[in-house]
Amino acid sequence: MPEQRTVTETALAVKRTQTLSIVMANQLATVAAQTTLDIEGLVAMMKASGMADAAIYETLVADLTAGGRLFGTFRNQVKNTVRGGIKMAATRGLSGQYEKAGIKEFVWITAGKPCPDCDSRAGEKGTMDHFQNIGLPGSGFSVCQANCMCVLEHIGYTGATTMPR
Repeated sequence: MPEQRTVTETALAVKRTQTLSIVMANQLATVAAQTTLDIEGLVAMMKASGMADAAIYETLVADLTAGGRLFGTFRNQVKNTVRGGIKMAATRGLSGQYEKAGIKEFVWITAGKPCPDCDSRAGEKGTMDHFQNIGLPGSGFSVCQANCMCVLEHIGYTGATTMPR
């Protein structure tokens, strides 16, 4: 029989989901707004240079088709935002499972070639509160920011503290 959640647990889960949705929506809106400004700036520059509207259109279509500077950047930013959102959701879900299981201590595991901030934390042990206070993996505290691939594992974890990507 599935485990029943309390009203408080359900409310917290809903709140976390809403918070994640707001963060993702804000990040995507920021990416779209920046891309819009970039396009407007490029079009204004091309018009000021005397470029014909048809040539401007062809330039933008070519960039879109080839994934050039404008639209390639947009695509990568959307991809990174979605990847970050998936990682945040997975981290929150795993954190909730650890909490339910009574796991209170964790170890920092780096991945690939970690940035200097994360590299100094490889194997560091502490409570979730400790890591929340100094910065969780992928939270933006480090040089690698949202590109961070590090994770926190439960203290009983016996694998490597550095993992290849």
